[in-house]
Amino acid sequence: MLDQLNEFLIPLAHFWNYKLITLAGIKLSIGNLIMALTMLLFATKLSRFSTRAIERRLIIPFVEDKSSQNTYKTFAFYGSLAIFVTLSLAIAGIPLSVFTVFGGALAIGVGFGSQNIVNNFISGIILLVERPIKVGDVVELENISGSVVAIGTRSTQVKNAEGKIFVVPNSFFLEKSVLNWSYEHSIVRTSVNFGVAYGSNVKLVENICTDILLNSEHVLQDPLPIVLFDNFSDSNLDFELLFWCDLSEVSTLAQVRSAIRFKIEERFRQHKIEMAFPQRDLNLKLTKPLEVNVLK
Repeated sequence: MLDQLNEFLIPLAHFWNYKLITLAGIKLSIGNLIMALTMLLFATKLSRFSTRAIERRLIIPFVEDKSSQNTYKTFAFYGSLAIFVTLSLAIAGIPLSVFTVFGGALAIGVGFGSQNIVNNFISGIILLVERPIKVGDVVELENISGSVVAIGTRSTQVKNAEGKIFVVPNSFFLEKSVLNWSYEHSIVRTSVNFGVAYGSNVKLVENICTDILLNSEHVLQDPLPIVLFDNFSDSNLDFELLFWCDLSEVSTLAQVRSAIRFKIEERFRQHKIEMAFPQRDLNLKLTKPLEVNVLK
């Protein structure tokens, strides 16, 4: 029985200790690589477990801001991962000096096609440190508008009003113009424009619009909403309603503006105030009487 076990273990030991590659003058066996890969898998899981523990015991009790919690959680994960990876390599018998070789290979890889990955990774670190955008901010990009739901080290997730999630490379936020509606606070101003026909009672228009704004949901009363008689246009009297909303309480400003337009149309119809439409007066200047033929 013992002889049979030795017959099995001796070839296995030879296989385990077989020197597969040499890096920086250090010969690495198959066993070293298997242990390293196995422990690296456990390092990722351990990092996630330790991050949850750090978040529950240190981050949430002492950090109130949700976006700051996300930042600290990200750094906690990668810090834990670096520690567990180092321990895993040490237990597997792989010295850290091999990273000098991997570092040179990585530099060559960056030079030949990994610039975008590294650029987005560094941009993600900058976003987490400087925080020009935070989780929960309402942002407007070139053709995307929505709230930030997650900031990773490679990309940022933006959720629009339709529930679609856009994955945006982190470098975009540093290289392009981005409108952050919630940079300092979540209270923003928006407006509704319309025109009424000439001859309308403008004071009545002002009173109706003021009443609508003072009694509309999600329209803040401080600052007080404003009704402006904006201009005399070709075919209408222009009005502009200025009011403020809290983005943390509404899904989109478009819904608030739409609700106000519905109320304006209903109230104007009740008071017979005509909404303007383009019209032209035609004046004919004739040098002689115009001939008119009556057809049966």
